[in-house]
Amino acid sequence: MLRFSKFFILMWLLVIYKTLIFAQDISACQNNISDPIISPVAIKWPDNRNKQLLDKNFWLTMNEISKKQPDNIIWVDVRSGIKEQNSGLNMLTIPLNQISEARFLMDKNVILVGSGFDQIPINQTINYLRKKGFKRIFALTGGIYAWNNQQESVSLRQQEISPEDFLSGGKTIHWQIISIGLNTEQLSVLPEQPVKQFALTQNTISELNQFIQNNFTNKNAFIHYVLIGTDEQTIKSLQQQIKLNNSANIVWLRSGIIAYQHYVQQQINLINHTGKSLSRPCRLTI
Repeated sequence: MLRFSKFFILMWLLVIYKTLIFAQDISACQNNISDPIISPVAIKWPDNRNKQLLDKNFWLTMNEISKKQPDNIIWVDVRSGIKEQNSGLNMLTIPLNQISEARFLMDKNVILVGSGFDQIPINQTINYLRKKGFKRIFALTGGIYAWNNQQESVSLRQQEISPEDFLSGGKTIHWQIISIGLNTEQLSVLPEQPVKQFALTQNTISELNQFIQNNFTNKNAFIHYVLIGTDEQTIKSLQQQIKLNNSANIVWLRSGIIAYQHYVQQQINLINHTGKSLSRPCRLTI
């Protein structure tokens, strides 16, 4: 009888414990369900004023490569999301994190081609590969951006970079920003401040052209100027009026500061939502 009583008490305590856990899970899940969209949070806008250094021994420009032996070079496209069948380039296509497995490249002259804005992971990978015995592996400064400009004559087209490229590339690339029509609040969210600010007036076009003509001295740079307007419509209008003598080193931030703000907010919300979703699994079991 005593054993039965002890057993009954233990079972009752177990039921109480399971009930408490179940109630906690319900509460947690209800909290997650009731707020599916992350509430706006105070955003700490990225800061790229202090550029990260790259190992100069790992990087070559198109001019430097042409002085070597191009016929003996193996070009490898390491851009993320690019498949060999749709790369469209006369290159090998190997994901950056799989280069170390391509042992046949160990004694070859290898040039890695990224997006042009992914310099940090490529620099880290080359540092790792050199220690593993890949002694003649380098990366192309400017990546596919520089490659395309070398393969075809650069027209007077207006070139653009995405908000993602602008943010990631700005960590290492020593470009200069020119803002057009941005207000004080919009200027404050930029990862680095402009070297020149233009208001939107009837003189903006002539003043901008004059500024670039007088100050565009580093024509060998990968990208020298990034032009930033307010929104896509304004930028398209400006592009029709501004004639750049050499657009290879001058780019626009695609869709302007509004698109950049949206991108950063989207990334922050994604991180916050992922953290909240993973903080407690919503599995109700007894």
